[in-house]
Amino acid sequence: MIRMIVIAAGAIIALAGLVYLIKLMILRFGGVHTTAEVISACEPKQGYYVHKLRFEHNGKIVEKEDTTGYSQPFSMGEQIEIICSKSNPDKFEYAGALKKNMIITTIMIAMSILIVLRFMFFVTNDDMM
Repeated sequence: MIRMIVIAAGAIIALAGLVYLIKLMILRFGGVHTTAEVISACEPKQGYYVHKLRFEHNGKIVEKEDTTGYSQPFSMGEQIEIICSKSNPDKFEYAGALKKNMIITTIMIAMSILIVLRFMFFVTNDDMM
């Protein structure tokens, strides 16, 4: 029974990771690459900085706050590469963070698949006792 629970949990984690990875890939390859300027940074919680960015999206100048929450503030006036959704300027990610999140998610999916395979083929119920 425990073996089946571990297999199911690993499969659910792998599936959730795959859905998230697909969302990231859609943004990465289908989004608009642009440069944003940091116009302000505030610290709503200690050690958590929110930045207000200015960038062009579909010919309009847009000012939006990020949702990433960095532990160090960016400098005002700093130029940062972002990737926006083509239709919604509220959906954007920093290019560097997006790449890092894709790598981490891919590793998580691989680890989940390895756990599923291990418990499906190399662990028996007798090993669980």
